[in-house]
Amino acid sequence: MAKQSRDAKEIERRVLGALCAAPLSLDDCSEALRSLVNYNWIVPDHRVIYEALRRSRQRSTSALREQMTAEITRLGFPDIEVEPFFAPCSLTKTEIMGLANALLDGGPTPANRK
Repeated sequence: MAKQSRDAKEIERRVLGALCAAPLSLDDCSEALRSLVNYNWIVPDHRVIYEALRRSRQRSTSALREQMTAEITRLGFPDIEVEPFFAPCSLTKTEIMGLANALLDGGPTPANRK
């Protein structure tokens, strides 16, 4: 069970990182975010990052980073570090949706084992 939880935390991080830094259109990002609306985030900081992403209408990485920092502060969590979520990411929309589905299904997929 501990390994499964660790895997889910890593998948959460990868999904959020991809939504912050992958070359996705606003519509594709919104679709992925909507797919996770009922997901129960394991890491509380990940829930905050997710909520900040949902409120954003930015796709430019620099503008998104700035807006997310401000939004996270407005949500009452100024100490959450957003930089790690903006590491370069080359996941495709299909791979990101696969990771999101793995979170929803609670199990690993080949895409999240990379």
